[in-house]
Amino acid sequence: MNNLDFIQDVELRKTLADSIEFIYTLFEQSKGNGQKNLYKEETYRVIILYVVSAIEAVLLYIYKTRGEKINYLDYKHVQILPKEFEHKDKIGSPVIVAIQEKATRQDFQLDLYELVNFFRDKKIIKETTAVEILGLNDTRNTLHFSKPRTKKCDLDQVESALKMLVYVVDRAPKALQNKL
Repeated sequence: MNNLDFIQDVELRKTLADSIEFIYTLFEQSKGNGQKNLYKEETYRVIILYVVSAIEAVLLYIYKTRGEKINYLDYKHVQILPKEFEHKDKIGSPVIVAIQEKATRQDFQLDLYELVNFFRDKKIIKETTAVEILGLNDTRNTLHFSKPRTKKCDLDQVESALKMLVYVVDRAPKALQNKL
């Protein structure tokens, strides 16, 4: 897939290209007549899983290539004060003292939600795009067997997900050039 030429990491580019080919194969197979509705819906879920994973990989690649950092507040050396110290709004809850440090999230700690919100806040992703990606992520999360599958997964959602993947891949090179 030539649209992935912006990815310098050869292994990642190949993995994404292979995954996109697999997505296309699944998509074509799911359109076959005679398929049970359950088969089609579960295939659509798998396609969305792959699409969202590909989007996440592209966003993480952009994040790393741009040298971005997501920081958070970490609390070290937490100590609980004696019970006579109370907060007037939280009687009975422990009061603590800690050292607050600014820390940087490691790449493996990042998830799609954090990446999307980070890029939205930096104005690299539009609000509508962020909402759509996170909506697809909600559908992806229905693949967890412990989560209820109250949302149907249909052809329209798959087509929308595929359009979003193309949208993200097509705009990724510009995001790599424009470090704010």
